[in-house]
Amino acid sequence: MKLQNFLPTGHFWDNALSILNARKRLGYFPNPRNPRSFNEHILAQKWDFRGDLSLAQRVTDKAEVKIWLSEMSMEHLIVPTLGVFENTWEIQAFHFSGEIIAKSTHGSGEALIRAAQDGRAFSLEDLETFRSWFSEDYYKRSREPNYKGLRKRVIVEPVLRDETGNVPKDFKFFCADGEPFAIQVDHGRHTHHTRQLYDTSWQLLPYSMCYERPPTPMAKPVLLEEALATARQLSKGFGFARVDFYFMPKGLKLGEMTFFPENGAGRFMPREGDMQMGRQLMEARNSSRSQLGLREQGA
Repeated sequence: MKLQNFLPTGHFWDNALSILNARKRLGYFPNPRNPRSFNEHILAQKWDFRGDLSLAQRVTDKAEVKIWLSEMSMEHLIVPTLGVFENTWEIQAFHFSGEIIAKSTHGSGEALIRAAQDGRAFSLEDLETFRSWFSEDYYKRSREPNYKGLRKRVIVEPVLRDETGNVPKDFKFFCADGEPFAIQVDHGRHTHHTRQLYDTSWQLLPYSMCYERPPTPMAKPVLLEEALATARQLSKGFGFARVDFYFMPKGLKLGEMTFFPENGAGRFMPREGDMQMGRQLMEARNSSRSQLGLREQGA
C-alpha cells in the first residue's frame, strides 16, 4: 500500500504530494504557478482545474463516458459493453463468451484480457485482482481530482481486433483548450513497449515520453483528420485533455479521456522535450483563443 493512501487529502496535500512526486521523477522542482514545461502545465491543471470538473469526473468513469457519448449523439465511438459489475459475485454469476477485457471504471491502467470457456472467463486469482480493484481509491493514490468519488465498478467489453487480427494501437490526442497539438502512439505494450509522438501534421517529433522512441515514422493513418476533428469536439471546454482513440477498420472507437497524463511526472527523452512540448501546448492554447476571438468578432 502506497504512503499517499494514508496521508490527508485536499487541495494543499494533493498538490504538495504531486509536486514532490514530480520532483523525484523529473529531477527538477516543477512550478505549476508559472508553468513552462509540459509537466508543469499538467500540474497547473491540478492546482486550478480549467473546465467543468464534474463533467471531467463523469467522462473519466469508463461506464459513464459511454452514456455521455450517447447524449452527444456520438454512439459510433462507443466500444460495446458486456456488463458492468458492482462486486465479484456478480462477475462470477455472469456467463461470458469469446475474448473479453475487464477494466475498473474508477481506476487507471488495470486490465485483464481473457478467453471465456464454458461461459467462465475468470480464475480465482482474477477474482482476487478484482477485489483489489474494488477496494482501491485511485484518487488517493494519484491525487487526480477527476477520480475523486467515482463509483467502484468493473466493466467488461469484447476485445477489439484490427485488420491484422491484433489488438489495435491506441492513438492519444493531446488537446489544449480544445485544440490538438500532439499525438502519442504506443507500440508493443505487452512485449517491448516503445512510444512515438507526432505533431498534428503527422511529423515525428524528436523526443518521447517515458519510453524509447523508434526512429522510423509510421505511415499517416487514414482516420487522422476525422480523429483530430473528433478530439476537438470532445476536449472542448477543458484547459487540457487527452482523448484516446482506437483506429478500427470500420471507424474510430473512444478508448478513454484523461486530464493528467503520467500524473504530471512523465520523463522526456531527451529532457528538452518537456519544454518543447510545453511550448506546443501554449501555441495550441493561443491558437484556440485567437480562433474564439475571431468567431466573437464575426458574431
